[in-house]
Amino acid sequence: MEDRLKTAISLAVKSGKLLKDNYGNLFRENQKESPRDVVSEIDIISEKMIINSLKELYPNDSILSEELGYFQKNENSIWIIDALDGTVNYLNNIPMFCVSIAYWKENKPLIGVIYNPISTELYYAADGLGSFLNQKKISFSSKSFKQSLSAMSFSGKAFSVENRKKEFKIFGEVNDITRGCLRTGSAGLNLCYLSDSKLGLCIGKANKLWDIAAGIVIALEAGVTVNFSIIDDQRYLVDFIAASNQSIIELKANIDLNYLKLI
Repeated sequence: MEDRLKTAISLAVKSGKLLKDNYGNLFRENQKESPRDVVSEIDIISEKMIINSLKELYPNDSILSEELGYFQKNENSIWIIDALDGTVNYLNNIPMFCVSIAYWKENKPLIGVIYNPISTELYYAADGLGSFLNQKKISFSSKSFKQSLSAMSFSGKAFSVENRKKEFKIFGEVNDITRGCLRTGSAGLNLCYLSDSKLGLCIGKANKLWDIAAGIVIALEAGVTVNFSIIDDQRYLVDFIAASNQSIIELKANIDLNYLKLI
């Protein structure tokens, strides 16, 4: 694990430098499922760099990435990559985006690295080692549910147009009950800020696995309770709630969360 963690950190920093060096430049972009679901040239360049390095270092591992798909070698040993989480922010010169690299084995989250090259925030964690921000160990210190700032990540339109009102309803209710509910554009960074006690609650509906795979490891190792379920194996969609046990209890007591499919 330690070798893979060092590799993930090195590749995240290298990829982050590539993103930073090209930050503010214009790139061709293609729209995918919705106007906010886009891919840029730099996204693909960054992803290819990470994938090529992993294939060379760990030729028997599988790789799942956002843009280039799934390379299956060993289904029980898989790297999960988002070379640019927060593409819309990046393209609009909003400095809230990151590189996200995770390693899971037998469906267990083991390694997570998330790097924002603009703020130079490097979050990382490994199973049993704890969570860190720039070499300083961090841990989740929960506030009361109503005193917490929250964040929510929505599904794409292609998931279920008719049910999106349910997500907006949850968002509005959480916003009114807590100190506010944010939509930041980066589910990965949401989970990092939760782990560092900047947020008290994170919710996601039909989020892509590569957006949150690393963040889940960081949150778990920081002491956050993370309830998540892969709801679509073909599209790699995940529902999750991450907070303290008490906040999750209070959340469920105040808001109808049946729309979220959680274990």
